[in-house]
Amino acid sequence: MKFSLFHNDRKTRKDELVLGLLILLWLACGGLLIAFRPSFFFVGPSVTVCLGVLLVILGIMFVPGLIYRLMTNDRAERP
Repeated sequence: MKFSLFHNDRKTRKDELVLGLLILLWLACGGLLIAFRPSFFFVGPSVTVCLGVLLVILGIMFVPGLIYRLMTNDRAERP
């Protein structure tokens, strides 16, 4: 099985779809944590807001990678 980090393979559509769904999941979970500020047991609202901000930053951080993968996805190279 051939593996290449920098060239397209047969699974690029699936990879890009999974990456896009992960980005949406991180942004949604982070936004909900920021909006509702839940607290449970010993975790206070400030900790959940910080976790929400971190999840939003994580989602934003992967957006350029998804854009790069979509821009360099050449259909002519696919078998």
